[in-house]
Amino acid sequence: MSRTHVIRGAWVAWLMLLGFETLCQISLKSAGLDNPDFDFSIAAFAHALATPWTWVAIGCYIGAFGVWMTILRKSTLSAAFTTSAIVFVAVMFASWLVFGERIGFWQLVGCAIIVGGILALGADGADDADDAESGAG
Repeated sequence: MSRTHVIRGAWVAWLMLLGFETLCQISLKSAGLDNPDFDFSIAAFAHALATPWTWVAIGCYIGAFGVWMTILRKSTLSAAFTTSAIVFVAVMFASWLVFGERIGFWQLVGCAIIVGGILALGADGADDADDAESGAG
């Protein structure tokens, strides 16, 4: 398998994870808005399970689990877990887009720090992927 094919597959897996995780959080927020009186009773759980957004979130968790297993098979846990922090940035922008939530200056600074940290920690990513495939790490 060519290196280009592997890199393209990794990008697809990461984009899928980002999509599943972001949609999951948006769905959970929507389910919460549909269940404003949730009180941990059996009736509240039943009402939450009757909300379509809850099922979308559950489906997203299952999809994210499958994609995450694929990502971990191809990289080290330390590199993958660090990179997964990009979900925080995506969820923040999705909540702004979907719910009109405010994004302030310090949130943008935080996003820049997260992205910078991912880039800094991912500088050795090629070595990590080689280690993951060989079983070292």
